[in-house]
Amino acid sequence: MKKTLLLLAFIVQTITNAQTYYDANDNEISKKVFDEKLLEYGNISVTNDSLNKHKILFVYDRIEKGVLSDAPNLFKILNEKLHLQLDYNKPLIIYYYPGKDPCNSSGVGAKRRKQLKWDKELNKKVRKVANVNVLRIYKSNEGLKTLKDYNWKKDPNALIEHLFFNYHYSCSSFVVINKDKYSAYFGEYGREDVASTLENILKK
Repeated sequence: MKKTLLLLAFIVQTITNAQTYYDANDNEISKKVFDEKLLEYGNISVTNDSLNKHKILFVYDRIEKGVLSDAPNLFKILNEKLHLQLDYNKPLIIYYYPGKDPCNSSGVGAKRRKQLKWDKELNKKVRKVANVNVLRIYKSNEGLKTLKDYNWKKDPNALIEHLFFNYHYSCSSFVVINKDKYSAYFGEYGREDVASTLENILKK
């Protein structure tokens, strides 16, 4: 999938109160069909709260790979808006926290010390693969246990949300960007998922 930046950080979207429903291929369907599909094995529901959109997602098909049409501009906007010094010549991993939900408010994510230990082990795996930029972005910091431990940043004008995470995926998500290539992982992930995604994108 090709992503066009087009200064999405500054685009105002029209919000409608109508509830709309989509299948896994983004075809609009009725609520009845939507509910029936949710009963099928492996299907889950994700929601875009702002637009009242609901979509079917197959739990084993949560990776999206594609191309950014203006990756240098994305780095420039992030650096300017968030006062960072991200290096375009190094891969960038963005960890995205969508806000509090039942998934990230229970288990490891609900306990700060366990989360910090988990993150430390994740960082070791990542560093074995490559030297990377790391950016932690949140949509809402409600329930974010490690808010004071890391340099978390508010998503500037919902830029990252609009580019990669149009729906609320449970727990948290991440995206790896290498020059103009990206690979996004939607929802709860493991340490190996991050490391393997980084390895794969570097092969291209």
